[in-house]
Amino acid sequence: MWDWWSSRPQHCLKFGTDSLAWAESERGWRGQRRRKCLMSPLPNGLISPSAMVPNFSDLPALADRVQTLTSSGRARQVVDGAVRSALPRRITVLLPDTVVRATVLQFEQLPTGHVERNNLIRWRLGQEQLFPLNDAKIVSQAFHHRGAGGSGAYTVLTVAVQEAVLKQYESLCESVGLIPYDVGITSLRLLDFWERVSSGSEWFGRNVLWVNLFDRSLTTIVCRRGHPIFYRCKLLGEDVSNILHTPDMLHKVLEECSASLEVCHQRHPSVAINDAVICAEAEALALQERIEGELQLAAEQFDWKTVEFVGRGAKGNHREMASLAALAGLP
Repeated sequence: MWDWWSSRPQHCLKFGTDSLAWAESERGWRGQRRRKCLMSPLPNGLISPSAMVPNFSDLPALADRVQTLTSSGRARQVVDGAVRSALPRRITVLLPDTVVRATVLQFEQLPTGHVERNNLIRWRLGQEQLFPLNDAKIVSQAFHHRGAGGSGAYTVLTVAVQEAVLKQYESLCESVGLIPYDVGITSLRLLDFWERVSSGSEWFGRNVLWVNLFDRSLTTIVCRRGHPIFYRCKLLGEDVSNILHTPDMLHKVLEECSASLEVCHQRHPSVAINDAVICAEAEALALQERIEGELQLAAEQFDWKTVEFVGRGAKGNHREMASLAALAGLP
């Protein structure tokens, strides 16, 4: 069966500040699912993630790198069938967190109609004055927290992206024969992936602080039993490997985590956070120890070891966290 007709793309391309990552999934002759991950470093400044201005400094150079990375293994597919290799491939595209504006809104009630609900969410975002909405695309996901009497409030995770910025990424993919079928952001796909691979563990169902250090930015998400109730993204401007080994920057990251917990507590005073999960592009033992010692949270790092332990790894020797992010974009 060609992946063109499958329900979800079997390929994922992750754009980052310092690298591109590619993941693909296919079935072997015995029917087992095989996954492959690749990563390609990028020159400094080739991609500068921004929610408002062009992100690419050299479009032809970036297109060449994307085509080289995503064409790995295509020659073998020509042997399988020339028509298949000529087809454009549907893909999932993962964007850096700083390309979008994400926030969590609270509602006592939500309209059941799709149009009415979207209009209300757009109006609330406009009231918050967080992001220009005139030329923005907005997607959202609502979670209903039921009370004892069957009623309850709604938490709505919203993601807004400028159409012009999104079009840059879509046009680049299309120019090299890739069809963006699904577009997501790195932190949320990694969070979803962590929940999928840890669904049977003691972590799932707890109230968790998710700490995502990717693409020179810090994203903190507080989840109540798997549902986000707080989201915050801050640009750090430095490579994560430098941040986690620099005392001043490490202290800054810890302060940001503490500030996120404090703001979340003000909005949700009844929600107690006891656990933290760190997802970073470098070894985060020092940050894990600081979180446990100063924030009094039980912390662990989500990395390739976690994924391989539950049998969700991929072949190849690209074990960078950018590749894990691309793997998170696969079904």
